[in-house]
Amino acid sequence: MTRAASWAAAAVLAAAPTTARAASPIGEVVVTCDGVEGWALDPDDPGAAIDVHLYFDGPAGDQGATGLPVRADRSLPGCQGDACGHGFTAALPLSRLDGQAHPVHAYGIDGVDPNLELSGSPGSYSCPPLALVEGVRRHVLSPELLGAWRFSIYWDLMKVADVALAGAPTGPSIGEGPVLVSAAGDEAIWLIDQGFRRPMPADVLAAWRFTAEDVAPIDPGELAALPEGSSPPPRPVLVQGSGAAVFLLDAYQCAPGDDDPACAGDATTTGGDATTDGEDTSTGGEDTSTGSGTGSTGEPDATTAGDMTDGSTGAATGPSGGTNSDGATTTGGGDLDGSESDGCACRANDERPGAPLLCLLPVLLASRRRW
Repeated sequence: MTRAASWAAAAVLAAAPTTARAASPIGEVVVTCDGVEGWALDPDDPGAAIDVHLYFDGPAGDQGATGLPVRADRSLPGCQGDACGHGFTAALPLSRLDGQAHPVHAYGIDGVDPNLELSGSPGSYSCPPLALVEGVRRHVLSPELLGAWRFSIYWDLMKVADVALAGAPTGPSIGEGPVLVSAAGDEAIWLIDQGFRRPMPADVLAAWRFTAEDVAPIDPGELAALPEGSSPPPRPVLVQGSGAAVFLLDAYQCAPGDDDPACAGDATTTGGDATTDGEDTSTGGEDTSTGSGTGSTGEPDATTAGDMTDGSTGAATGPSGGTNSDGATTTGGGDLDGSESDGCACRANDERPGAPLLCLLPVLLASRRRW
């Protein structure tokens, strides 16, 4: 069934009167290299939005599967009638963009009837790593910082070739946790980073797994005194070569008079030199071993829970009745497999090659639909 035909069928069901017999959720899921999308509704209450539980790398209850709950409450292109309020989307885990086939199972959830798989489930994708664009790499100095920033080894970390990693410009290392602030009387949220105030729109805040509860007050004058930088990428992207070090890919922050090519034509941003300000200058060598363990090396592995979440330990019941940890998934990602690990052992890596820039920033959301 085409997506247009599927939406048409959904519109008919949504408009039909509610029957006396309880019915399980219905809908469809489509999986491509652009991500996961589909629709779902409860025939018993077609006007209400329901949840959809997505499971990557296995069905619900599988020890190797990673779960992600999403809300089917969006209007997607091509939708028809009342069904337009029942669409959902989700991004693919970066750790699984490896050219191999990976299944995605989707279950409609209404809390009353059996949670059946949607039409098209399981879907499957086999996608190469994302294309590389401009930016800098920022060394995350410890596993604890991965947790503090709520980075997910499963969702956010992509393996890259050592030659590509070695050719990337080095930005300031990440040596402390995130600082999110908001001035009194202003709803804008800012990330204080590298001596800049970087805007955090609502969609970026959610994609980075932060909430309003993570935001601290700041004096308006103190905030205004900081130069304004660019917003963080629309989705956090970590990269790792064959060694143990993990890097965040980020945009270069420009200072007045900065002659870096990334700042050509930029006359609005001020602040310190982002290539050196706060950068780790130690000479410790990076671990370049080629092992693929799942503990200290940070290799993504859903079955051994090599995932950094926000540390929450609440449990939720999955579609098959199994118990799964519900981390930070409601805001755009997290591991539901019930445990955590240190993710990786990070070491200093401060080479500064002048080779072409490396990053994955706008590609993730701008060129890949509606992520």
